[in-house]
Order: sequence, then C-alpha cells, then structure tokens
Amino acid sequence: MDRVFKSKVDWWYHLLLFILIVICFAAVIKGNAAAVAAVLLITALAVHAMLSTYYIITADGRLIAHCSIFPEKEIRIGKIEELERTIIPAPSYALSLNRIGIRSGTGLWLMASPQNEKDFIKLLKQFNPDIKLVNDTNFL
Repeated sequence: MDRVFKSKVDWWYHLLLFILIVICFAAVIKGNAAAVAAVLLITALAVHAMLSTYYIITADGRLIAHCSIFPEKEIRIGKIEELERTIIPAPSYALSLNRIGIRSGTGLWLMASPQNEKDFIKLLKQFNPDIKLVNDTNFL
C-alpha cells in the first residue's frame, strides 16, 4: 500500500501568506484592480502549494514528490544513495527549511520536508537498506 507524507510548513510560509493578504488589502484600498488580481493569483498559488505538497512512497519502491502545479518528480528508492539534513533555502518541493537532501548517483535529486520524518526515513530504508544517512544522529 502506498504511504503519503505531507510536507511540514514553517512559520515563514505562514508569514508569507499573511504579507500577501496585507498587500492585497492595501491594493483594494488604493483601488488598484490589476495589483489585487496579481496578488490574489500569487496567494492562491501559495495556498495551493501549502495544501498539495506531499511525498508518496509506493508499494513498488518509488518515491514521488508532488508540489502544486509543478511536475511530479519520481525516483526508484533503490537508486537513492544518501540522505542528509539540510537547511539550504533553495527552491524545492519542501515548505520547511528543516529538509532532507535526497541524493542519487546524479547528485542532489530533491530536498523534502516530510511531517513524519522518522517514519519517512524508516520506510525508505526498508526498501533500500544501503541508503547512507549523513550525520545519522540527527535523523533517528
């Protein structure tokens, strides 16, 4: 059976949404319809990302990352070589800076931020016990 892990959402993401709402109200007060439409569109995309960012570990051993309107990313868990804790603020399918860098033979494949990190890692390790945990004391 497939297992779904929702992304953590950090305080900064909620702050971003609050700031977008304030900007939208300011644009409404100034009567700038174009700004209201643009900010509402950006806010809708940010909320959609918050509600639809998750990771699926499939029964047949694949990891699928989903984030809003962006294309799904998929990798065979057997190809994952290492997991490393990271706080790199680069764009990724993660809504938290408390991230796990997932590396395969081609380098950094994805940064993920699953809510239930320990179960996520345990399940990956069940499919591929050879996954190396860099700084493993931070993981389990």
